[in-house]
Amino acid sequence: MVLVTARNLALGRPATQSSIYEDATGKPVAGKAVDGKRDGQWEQGSCSHTQLDTEPWWNVDLGSRQSVSAVIVKNREDCCGERIRGAQINVGDSLADHGKQNPICGTITDTTPGSLSTICCNGLEGRYVTVTIPGRAEYLTLCEVEVYGTQLGDEC
Repeated sequence: MVLVTARNLALGRPATQSSIYEDATGKPVAGKAVDGKRDGQWEQGSCSHTQLDTEPWWNVDLGSRQSVSAVIVKNREDCCGERIRGAQINVGDSLADHGKQNPICGTITDTTPGSLSTICCNGLEGRYVTVTIPGRAEYLTLCEVEVYGTQLGDEC
């Protein structure tokens, strides 16, 4: 019998985003969404945050092509939970248009402050995972993004 445990493929991986929102606590950078901390309080400094952008985006480079089972997104809990409404998760190998053209894994519908949205990707393959809010100007705040799956070639 082989025991397979899920691991967070995004933890500590390089991440980028459409812009950086600065406040008195410093510069929240894209990597804060993959730091392993699910703290949803903006002031605690563990959330990434963009400016008010048209179709803001955030992505993480998993380092190699992966088979993605699920993506879990932690929403901000101190305010503004509705901002994440309709955010799409894309998984694929292209960085064209910041990964927004890669296949869509799913869409976030739970806007409850502090919610954990689990988007099942059913083994969608790719190196990059992108979160974007299509079709409107919005702030994109991500307090943690976890990507679960396996590196291709590591299957049983």
